[in-house]
Amino acid sequence: MLLLTVEEKLEIRTMSRKVNISVDNLPDTLRGQIHGVESAIDNESLALFTDNKDVRVSIENAAHGLRAYSNTFNHYDLWGRFVRSGHKKLPVEEAPKKTIVTRRISEKVDGILYDGEIKITPAVVSTRKDGEDVEYLVWPSDREEKVERALIRLASKGKIVKINFKSGIQYAVVFSMNELAQELKAVGQSMPYPQIKESLEALQGSKLSFRYSATDTRNSDIDDSFYESNMNFLSSLHFSGKKGQGGNVKCVACLNAFVHNMIDNLEYKGYYFNSAQELKRGLSRWMMLRLYHLWRYAAPGKTYHFRLLSIMEKYGSIYSTDEITENKLKALRRDMTTTMKDLIEKGAISEYNITNVKDDKTGNIIDYTYEMHPSDQFCDEILTLNKHNKRIEIQGGKRIVENAVLIDEDKIEEIVED
Repeated sequence: MLLLTVEEKLEIRTMSRKVNISVDNLPDTLRGQIHGVESAIDNESLALFTDNKDVRVSIENAAHGLRAYSNTFNHYDLWGRFVRSGHKKLPVEEAPKKTIVTRRISEKVDGILYDGEIKITPAVVSTRKDGEDVEYLVWPSDREEKVERALIRLASKGKIVKINFKSGIQYAVVFSMNELAQELKAVGQSMPYPQIKESLEALQGSKLSFRYSATDTRNSDIDDSFYESNMNFLSSLHFSGKKGQGGNVKCVACLNAFVHNMIDNLEYKGYYFNSAQELKRGLSRWMMLRLYHLWRYAAPGKTYHFRLLSIMEKYGSIYSTDEITENKLKALRRDMTTTMKDLIEKGAISEYNITNVKDDKTGNIIDYTYEMHPSDQFCDEILTLNKHNKRIEIQGGKRIVENAVLIDEDKIEEIVED
């Protein structure tokens, strides 16, 4: 007989829970701006986004017990949207001359090559210090990435609504500070409420600027598409509650238009939140999420390759203009070695190989190529997630049902007559 812990029983109950909310229980700052609200119970796009009933690895086969499910957005989550090095929080008066971080975009997802650049502008956040309000520049970093992942985890569980504002429609995550804190705590990322609130404010205040082309590598007849836009990580943020309420403070975080469109267009994939977010190191978490996202054909005998410098640039540890000295290259390799060990310990890969990349003229090592082998556990997880993703696409009308039986008109007449 299979016995579940209290936490596992709670997880089963909450996985199917959907927010049923009305205008009356939203913060005062929102009520006058809204015509109506739809929950995932009533909205088709949100119903698909929160549909996770078929993606559970069975408790008997799961190495880590009952697994938590969440969604990751196709190319958006692969871009270097977070600052890994340099200033992450500074008093405004100490701001450097250049505050905007620029990164190169180069990702191929589902046959589409995205190429361009992204710019990250820090938020200005006010913090009480020694009885006075002090303004800081806050760049979205590892802390904000953790909070954003937990926020989307809540949305994937059903804590998401469609709000019909007078100015237009937005998707929003509705939650309490305690609920968000519990998601972080569940994966060993506990934060006090003030830090969580500051992270949310940093996500709302930080700006993203995209400029990229999208090339369909599978069909040369389709012209390249060009995109350019400016937005915040979160469109808007609202709090309500009583003074001293702490974890019971209600929050509404409106998602930006880019994420909104990706939900509507089914441009997201499922992954196991605990497996990725339980890892202690930022690079390890990012690599695990990347594997869930890009290694959708993981199977025994198939491998995944990447170049060290390329992957570190995508992560944000280095920039394309950086001079990579011998010592710097060794340091990057040490970081990746630790991450590979994390992925093996987590059960994502069984082993990996490294090949030196040498300069043709000098013979010096200038880069490394990594080859990763998936574990049986990871292959099983990907198979389960792919089946679920296929079902969602069929339900959403994005995929035509395969192996459909086509019947000629003459045959239809025969069937009808019979």
